[in-house]
Amino acid sequence: MHALLSFLPRPEGGTTRVPREWVEASDWFVLFTLGTLLFLLGAFAMWGWLIWRRGARPEPHVKLLMELEEEEEKRERQARTAAPHEERESRAPWEKSPDWWKKPES
Repeated sequence: MHALLSFLPRPEGGTTRVPREWVEASDWFVLFTLGTLLFLLGAFAMWGWLIWRRGARPEPHVKLLMELEEEEEKRERQARTAAPHEERESRAPWEKSPDWWKKPES
């Protein structure tokens, strides 16, 4: 590393003085950049929290719609499982089931 420093030009009077205005401007730039970064991180954190909260606790009207949809799916499942029983009831007493020739499973 020291070998590379020997190629850099050196001022004759030592290090050059940087005007105070430049240092102050660079300090403000760093502070502004950090502030912007922290603001954006906070905004994304708030956005993520809102999305999580809406998924975990939906609003009442959305919750009602979800419950109605679940009830409808439950009725459809019950109708599918009850369909063979209804078929038996709709047949006349002398008719056999379509799979009468199969052996009953025991």
